[in-house]
Amino acid sequence: MIGIEAFRVVLPEFLLLSGALATYALGRALRWRDPGYIGGIAAFFALAALIAFISAVPGVLGGGAVPTAVLGTSGITLALDPLALLIGCAATSILLAACLYSARCFGQETGTEKYYALLLLMAAGVIGIGLAQDIFNMYVFFELMSVASFPLVAYHSGAWDPVKAATKYAVMSAAGSVTALFGISLVFMSAGTLEISRIGTALSSVSPPPAQGIILISGGLIVAGFGVKAAIVPLHTWLPDAHSFAPSGVSAMLSGIVIQAGLIAMIKAMAPLSGAGGSFPLGLTLALFAALTMCMGNLIALKQRDLKKMLACSSIAHMGYILLGFSFGIGLYGTGTELGYTGGLYHILGHVFMKGGAFLCAGAFIYALRSKDIDEMEGIGRAVPALGIPFVLCMLALNGMPPMTGFVSELFICRAGIASGVAGMLLVFVMLANIVISFGYYLPAINTIVFSEGSGRKAKGMRPVPLLIQLVIAMTAVVVVILGIAPQAGLALVSPAAAYIASLFGPV
Repeated sequence: MIGIEAFRVVLPEFLLLSGALATYALGRALRWRDPGYIGGIAAFFALAALIAFISAVPGVLGGGAVPTAVLGTSGITLALDPLALLIGCAATSILLAACLYSARCFGQETGTEKYYALLLLMAAGVIGIGLAQDIFNMYVFFELMSVASFPLVAYHSGAWDPVKAATKYAVMSAAGSVTALFGISLVFMSAGTLEISRIGTALSSVSPPPAQGIILISGGLIVAGFGVKAAIVPLHTWLPDAHSFAPSGVSAMLSGIVIQAGLIAMIKAMAPLSGAGGSFPLGLTLALFAALTMCMGNLIALKQRDLKKMLACSSIAHMGYILLGFSFGIGLYGTGTELGYTGGLYHILGHVFMKGGAFLCAGAFIYALRSKDIDEMEGIGRAVPALGIPFVLCMLALNGMPPMTGFVSELFICRAGIASGVAGMLLVFVMLANIVISFGYYLPAINTIVFSEGSGRKAKGMRPVPLLIQLVIAMTAVVVVILGIAPQAGLALVSPAAAYIASLFGPV
């Protein structure tokens, strides 16, 4: 018999995994019906998983024991800790939006039962990364997320570009997975365990102690392996094509939560190694990668005229912001500040909705005009205010304009940097410079799509955008505003998760 607390832990995963099977089976049985029915079935399971996470909030954040489930005699331990709760709420929220959006976006396309089943499996992998309490099973969930995402990128396989993008994504991701697995094997060889809570103690009690070189090599392999999925420069080259050629609902999930899940996996795997790495400056190293990532992402985005590719490139820059926050949390020279974790996690939460909403807006524009070129979208935002207003809100949030959610998270990161000394302040300056650079592509896109003088000229012959798509987009924009003007709503989830990550790295 499984206890009630253990049941609460595995329920969201059970709903998504069984939902994937049910969606595929019912989709095959209802092939003669409107494909929107299949999207509705997937949305039902996504909503059920979201409700399961929301219902667990009082218990998990109430200060009691963390709900834990041990699966049979396998020793697989899953725990609904504050970080897992944050990731679960974020992942199921954007999953629900993607399912509802896609239900009215695909029209009469075939194969949608595979699309929704894979979408649910990808979300299950993301959630499993948060729940897993040992590195190997976290890696298994990471692979579930990755393998489900490859065919989703190539869903429109009738064209060559999506197939090429998916192939590049799969090859680089596979190389990263092998690299991470090799690093994990070195950790097991050195510590004799892969339980996150026991690795640090095991490494310190081994006699003779493992060579510092082995610890550093294993940590480097883990960072490089998971860093591919997190799109850390120079491991980012797969992202612009994969995110831009995928269906827009998939793009919203890939940029909104999947690449962030790669970063969470990297942080959870590195935490128990940080104390065993001697004097190696992990925080400073990650901060330098963060600066390089945000600079490269923004500079690549500047030259894009394809709206989805521009948004995809900006996701690289935002991963730099998030990574910078985590590096301040770890500490540039040793002791860090929990504000860094708070800023990084708040940016993850906000990015789910501001980037997810921006991609859904882009998909709606493409649906209406059958073009991804920003110049071809001239005036559509004014012609359809239900799309134009959310687009403006999401883009301004991505640019860090107050009082949007992006401003709140970036403010936390800046405060953490200022508290980190001179090096932290220099890195904050780099981040602020990148925010200014991002004005160079966010504002022109807003001007062309929403405020152009040629308003409506090219939008006259557009295809009507279904009401459900407009409603889903509006809801993402509403959350973006709420998280900006009432940050305490987001901090209720983020602050306990930040404290949890801080505990993994030791006292701050």
